[in-house]
Amino acid sequence: MNSLRYVLLVNSLLVVVSMGYYLLLRHETFFRTNRIVLWLGMVAALSLPMLELPDWRPQPVRTVMQRTAQVIIPKVLPPSFSPRPDVIITFPNGRAFLAFSEQPVSLTWSWQLGLLVMYALGVLFLLARFGIRLLSLGLLIRRSAQENYESFTLICTHRIVSPFSFFNWVVINPEQHSPNELEQVLRHERVHVLAVHSLDMIGAELICILFWFNPAAYLFRYLIHQALEFSADEAVLAEGVDEKAYQYSLLSVGLLANDAGFMNQFSGPSLRQRIAMINRERSGSRAWGRYVFWFLLMGTMAVACRRKLGTMDEKPPVNALAAISPTRALVVALEDKNTWHKQTALYNSKTGTKIIEADPVIVQLKGNKFVIADDYRYSVGIHINGGPVPVEALEKLSPEFVDELFVMQQWEDMAGTDLGAKPFQVLIQTSSNVVPFNGVRKHFFTLLQAAAISKHPLGDSYSFSMNQLLEATFFHNKDALVERTKNEHLKVYDEYKKDVEIFINDIPAKPADVETVHVREVARLHTKERPYTEWFHTDNAVSRFELHILTTPKRAKRDTSYYVFSPFYTGDF
Repeated sequence: MNSLRYVLLVNSLLVVVSMGYYLLLRHETFFRTNRIVLWLGMVAALSLPMLELPDWRPQPVRTVMQRTAQVIIPKVLPPSFSPRPDVIITFPNGRAFLAFSEQPVSLTWSWQLGLLVMYALGVLFLLARFGIRLLSLGLLIRRSAQENYESFTLICTHRIVSPFSFFNWVVINPEQHSPNELEQVLRHERVHVLAVHSLDMIGAELICILFWFNPAAYLFRYLIHQALEFSADEAVLAEGVDEKAYQYSLLSVGLLANDAGFMNQFSGPSLRQRIAMINRERSGSRAWGRYVFWFLLMGTMAVACRRKLGTMDEKPPVNALAAISPTRALVVALEDKNTWHKQTALYNSKTGTKIIEADPVIVQLKGNKFVIADDYRYSVGIHINGGPVPVEALEKLSPEFVDELFVMQQWEDMAGTDLGAKPFQVLIQTSSNVVPFNGVRKHFFTLLQAAAISKHPLGDSYSFSMNQLLEATFFHNKDALVERTKNEHLKVYDEYKKDVEIFINDIPAKPADVETVHVREVARLHTKERPYTEWFHTDNAVSRFELHILTTPKRAKRDTSYYVFSPFYTGDF
């Protein structure tokens, strides 16, 4: 998913988690539960934006199919094929899409990229500072006197003022505490060590680093610290320590407290709340209702994120076109039904002329006349300047006077589909004056001209095993580019001989070389029709087709049990 969108969504959920806990649960005395609840909320904030449930609407299915094709196709096609062949995915309803539809991405500066760079610089700076602090702590521990106890290692040093613990180390300055006070400090820090509270503090610190611009991250760290201190205080008092003496120790040590960041302090910034919590009445069973409400809040977050992500990869159902002409009014009306979409288009926008290309190309140009492709002549409705016209009216139009052109297609498998309507609608807005040709308009009308020659002007690819090739030659399927001769060899169709680039076992070859290949020697045959931009009206025109034949010569002499039976083969098995 989009990185900037993920960061923004996580930070929004972090606000919900921190503020929800602060308002609902911070006064409850179920301290261990509070610790778990806070981290469950954080896990939810980090993971829910990535929650994607199966979505069977057309656009997500198309995206999944394209990604699958992009993994499989390079493993099937021969190395001499271009890295991104123009392979077509055809849906059951007849719609077709390029498997590799994305365009080359060029890195251009934008405000979104600027925000991401600023965010990354902040994270790197804070990570470096965090690393320096860890290194300084390690040097402090290494250079100080150490004394091993059963539950922890005591570090005695005069370089600190306030005591703290970090994993298995308890660091104190014995000169700052009386014997009774020192005993209570060690009891308190031993609780932190045994419960591994340092993991919580490091985790909270990393949250602040990752989301350094979000005040809710610092609130989360404060609440975690507070819950850990409350829990340690409760554990110490449960051991029989005098409550008043312990509170006096908190006050005494609290005057020495400094910012320990990711370390557990005996007395920290939440001193007043800790003393208040010690004297607070314990929470009763009714308090669990607040926790139930908390988990309902988390469930609401999950549903909200799922709804957001369900449409994240789709374009919002908002018309980008203003209905400033009769033709555009028809386009907007069709799109508002949510069952129609622009299949092919030439239109004007604030940033210039825009086009949409897709197979099949319904509208074609023969010479300077518009026509409808023969296969779709009876499945297309035509409107010029908002009014319905017969198909013959297209021939009277000239490209120079066409302002905008839309081919709208209706999804056949969606709820609300109008079964009585023709699946394609051609909507054309004309101009009373000649519309100047720019590069985009020239590109679009060149596509329509190429479509009059080729059924796949955007390119197409096919792959055949031996048996599939036998069937293709039996039915004279010209997608294979070859036919079968009477002596069971291959031959390039005469109409393609002058416009095909041939490779046999990845070695360039000529049409005559193809006739030396026996049909049973074919391990795999690949064909490709290049996009019209490569072969139609270009200065450095290349062949329109590619033919790749991979052979296994010895296979023609093998036992017939080697082959899968095909009723279309008329040979000797």
